[in-house]
Amino acid sequence: MSAPASLIGHWYATGPEDKPFAASDPDWNIHRIVEDDATLPDVCVENAGGQRFRLGRELATAIALPPSDLERLSHED
Repeated sequence: MSAPASLIGHWYATGPEDKPFAASDPDWNIHRIVEDDATLPDVCVENAGGQRFRLGRELATAIALPPSDLERLSHED
């Protein structure tokens, strides 16, 4: 599978290992990719607290899900 043209809007979540993911659960933190410049080796991610940080593009491509998955999972809560 090829990488999308842009990862903006893609997301991943961090949270407790022993608890299933739920978008509405405050124990989980959703991280969204907010900047993606194909000429750079990394992307910019923003967490729920508004903090931004760089993440390697290769890792982001491996772990981030498309925005439609978050919408679908949010409706399952």
